[in-house]
Amino acid sequence: MKRHEQLQSLSRQHHNGLLAALLLKKGIEKTADANVMTAFIIDFWRNHLKEHFENEEQVLIPALNITSFDKNLNHQLLTEHTQLRSYIDALKNNADDISTIESFAALLEKHIRFEERTYFPEAEKILSEEQLKKVGEQLKDEEGENCINYPVKFWE
Repeated sequence: MKRHEQLQSLSRQHHNGLLAALLLKKGIEKTADANVMTAFIIDFWRNHLKEHFENEEQVLIPALNITSFDKNLNHQLLTEHTQLRSYIDALKNNADDISTIESFAALLEKHIRFEERTYFPEAEKILSEEQLKKVGEQLKDEEGENCINYPVKFWE
């Protein structure tokens, strides 16, 4: 499904997130060094995911909160953001915890699929063109590098 123009920047970021999850899964299958995969996750958080979460939490959710948008969908989005942040915090303290890396990769993929298949389509239905335009004007469009350019190719 083609995403509304004003939300396309978030969808492009989702593509990069799905790629990160895939690279982590490949690294896990190849029994790559957990410390290297943790460094990748933390780098991905700092350079991509943190700003993406901020865009959703500070721009998109407030726009939806003044509509009849399903609050349960907002709750799920925020709950998953919190869980992903907790995995990152856990890895900062225990960088070689492969089970946390696996959980992070699985939830990241699940979360992005939820947003693309459920959350964004519902948001596009409920937000007017004017509201979507305002959201789009506030979103920071990340022009950063793709995560596949990470210098250590642990997934190969």
